[in-house]
Parts: sequence; C-alpha cells; structure tokens
Amino acid sequence: MIDKTRLGLDFFDQRFGGVFRQRAALCVGRQGSGKTVAALHALMQSVQEGERGLMLSAWHSPDLFIVAEKFGFPLAEAVREGRIVLLEYAQFSPEPELEKCRVLPPGSFMEFEDIVVTNGIRRVVVDTVLPWIAIRQEERLAKHVYSFLHALERMEVTAFLTMPKPVSPLAFALKNRIEQQAPVVFTLDIDAQNRRHLLINRYLGQASLPPPLPMAILPGRGIVSVPESLPPPAPAPDSPPLDVKFSAVFHA
Repeated sequence: MIDKTRLGLDFFDQRFGGVFRQRAALCVGRQGSGKTVAALHALMQSVQEGERGLMLSAWHSPDLFIVAEKFGFPLAEAVREGRIVLLEYAQFSPEPELEKCRVLPPGSFMEFEDIVVTNGIRRVVVDTVLPWIAIRQEERLAKHVYSFLHALERMEVTAFLTMPKPVSPLAFALKNRIEQQAPVVFTLDIDAQNRRHLLINRYLGQASLPPPLPMAILPGRGIVSVPESLPPPAPAPDSPPLDVKFSAVFHA
C-alpha cells in the first residue's frame, strides 16, 4: 500500500492526498515566490501529525520566528516545546533563550544525520538545499544527487526541499537530476500580472498533471488557493542567499 502524508498545503493535499512518506518533495521558485512559506507549511504539518520536525534554514532563527508568526505559524512555541528543531546554515551561535536551535555549517552531513536520528525526527525541511547538492562538475551531478536523496531515505524521514529557480545550463541540469529522482516536484511562480501559481512538474504515478493552480500568500494564513480573479498580492519573504557563487546560476 502506498503511504502518504499531508504536505501542509490544503489545496495540494486535497488534490493529491499529500506527498509520499519517507520520500523527498522539491519546491522550486525564484526570490519572493514563497518557498520559505511553503517550507513552513510542510514543517508545521509535522506538529499537526504528532511527529517531530526539523528545519535547516538560511534564516537566522529569530528572523524566521517573525516570518512564521506573520503567516500564522506558531513556530516559536513548537520549538520551545521540543516539537520542532531548528538548524541554521549561518556560522554563529543561536540566541541564548533559543537553546533548541543549533548551528550547522554546510558540509556537515554526518552531524546533520546524527541530529535527525538522535532527536527522533520524522520530517526534514531544508530551505535551501543548494549547499548540499550544488557542485560544479556536471558529470558528477546524477551520482551526487542520488547519494543525497538516498541518504535522506535511509533516515526514514519525509523531506521537503527548496531550491532557487535555475537560470543557467548547469543549474537546470541540477534541477533536472533532482526531478528525475524525487517523486514530487513543483514550482512556485509569479506571472507578469503578479499573480501566483503552483505548477506541478512531477507527481510519481500521475500520468496527467493539472494546469497551474492559482494561489495567494496571505498574512495569518500562508499559502491558500484562490480564484484567478483575486488581485495580485505583495511579494512574500524568501530565504536569504547563502553564497554569492550561486547568484549567477540561480534566481536566489
């Protein structure tokens, strides 16, 4: 029997029944498209399901709490209660009162895995996944991406990964490699009229995918389904760029 778990986006979950448990889902989008808000939906869904969640983020934790509160997510409370573990890519110490947050430099995957296993994490959210998978040698991309995704599967976690929209051949090759191996891939996009859509790029087992799904990002609610006629909203916050070397190949 195929086992699924809710992603945390109601209109997505109603249509597809969620994402595949203990597999990865990838969310792609340019700056301001709402990747971090989608990541928060996925993270807080673990609390709804009584599982422990973990988020590895480019955001400084106190800033992420502010963003989460704006869109109606009680992230700070979940961290204080030990239901969520936050890790930062940034190489500085967390605030003293947020002892549940830790610092994780890029490249420390063994440390990351140890934290996941030790804390009984069942859902992992990585916003953004680039520091783990972005390499310059295109001939190694397929093996590198496979190793990363397979490592997550060995941990038996449901993973939600975000990635900036690619703008170079190498960046597109990286996205394509993940898309070939992750069973669920979708893009958050904004059209010329500043209207937001969620486009399903891949959903394993679905021969026919729906057209772009209109959505909005609203204070107190996060990402919601809307009619096409809704007025265009303001830009959403998104992860700060981690490394300038990626700026030429991705829309951070």
